[in-house]
Amino acid sequence: MPLGSGNRLRAAASRHYSALLSPAAVCTIPTFDASSGDQNPPKHQISVQRAPDDGKLEGDQTSLRKQQHLPLEFAYDLELQRDPGGSLIEYGCGAWSVVYSATSRWIRTPRDSPPTPPQRRVSTFTSGSNLAVKSPMRCDANSILLAEARLLSRLSTIPGVEHHVVPFHGFISSSNSLVLSALPLSLSTYISNQAASARQTFSTKTMFDPVLSMPQWLSLARKLVRGLEWLHSRAQIVHGDIKPQNILLRPQESSDSDCAKDHLFPYEPLYIDFTSSYDPSTTGLSPQGPSPSLSALSPPFAAPELLTVQSLKSTEVVQSKGSDVFSLAVTLLAAVTGDLLLHPGSSNMQRLAMSREGHRVLDHVRSGVHGSRLPIGGIVEKILSPAVVKDPETRIKPADWLRMIEDVIAAEDPHK
Repeated sequence: MPLGSGNRLRAAASRHYSALLSPAAVCTIPTFDASSGDQNPPKHQISVQRAPDDGKLEGDQTSLRKQQHLPLEFAYDLELQRDPGGSLIEYGCGAWSVVYSATSRWIRTPRDSPPTPPQRRVSTFTSGSNLAVKSPMRCDANSILLAEARLLSRLSTIPGVEHHVVPFHGFISSSNSLVLSALPLSLSTYISNQAASARQTFSTKTMFDPVLSMPQWLSLARKLVRGLEWLHSRAQIVHGDIKPQNILLRPQESSDSDCAKDHLFPYEPLYIDFTSSYDPSTTGLSPQGPSPSLSALSPPFAAPELLTVQSLKSTEVVQSKGSDVFSLAVTLLAAVTGDLLLHPGSSNMQRLAMSREGHRVLDHVRSGVHGSRLPIGGIVEKILSPAVVKDPETRIKPADWLRMIEDVIAAEDPHK
């Protein structure tokens, strides 16, 4: 470690921890100095805050939980992970939060700790499991992450959640942090890697296919549309910010009973980041109304009706099921071209202008450098065009979209 770097490390650690921990957090911030010769700084642990045993805790907490609809509490100790240089390991950050790598010893807190909500349907985990701790980057994000934790707590009670949403293990109220399973591979990274491979094998034989290959792309499309149909019909929510970065990939288990065609795409795509979600069941609980903010919209994946000047200024405009359909269609389009910007070479203002004409997104992409992968009248256009029409009310519904994709897969099956 270079001389004098101890102060910089302490400052970096303080910035990281101040984002992660509220003043009420029970842990302390360790500091270390390069002059001590310690190349292995102490690991930081987060303990669940313990409440005093006053004999009324259970009744009081149950009443409070009913009043405030508190989310599922995370009842174990966490250990944040560091890189060899001593900095906290980050998985990424967004408009509201930063996500840290962590592990847990899965030691239950004493019985005098606050009671947890009734048993929820959550995925199993073991000691030493890799976890992701999502924490607010700024003070005004606290209520946003609390709302997300409430939503994920509700989703965890619905059958099928494990196939469509990244597993949620609980909320740490002392730091307004969410604890989720760690899945380091995102769809955006996978698309970029596949695009790099496709450039190496580009030929007149492959130039008309998605960078993922047509069978893989169809398999991915079916899984993602099936997940969107679950969110809209079973969970009754609008995601609000669907894009490749908000989809994580879990390796496909060979024991899954899905159709063999689904295994052409070797991962199970899971939706993450519900900070922009519209949950009708909690409309009355949030001072922001049904949707916390449109400030985190992501062109070119955001629906064009959300990008108008009037919409961005309005406090009443919210994402819709139709805007989710559009966002997923453009996400799938990125998996065709391999370009996460969709409009390469354009300036930011040009890309925003094109995004505001989102109903023409297929034409814009077809006129670009990757246009050969989107042939007129081809399979990709057939599947995506009903999802990107201008009027959100007339965009294809996920259930109909799923049937269309399954019909195309059946027609493409050489073994039928």
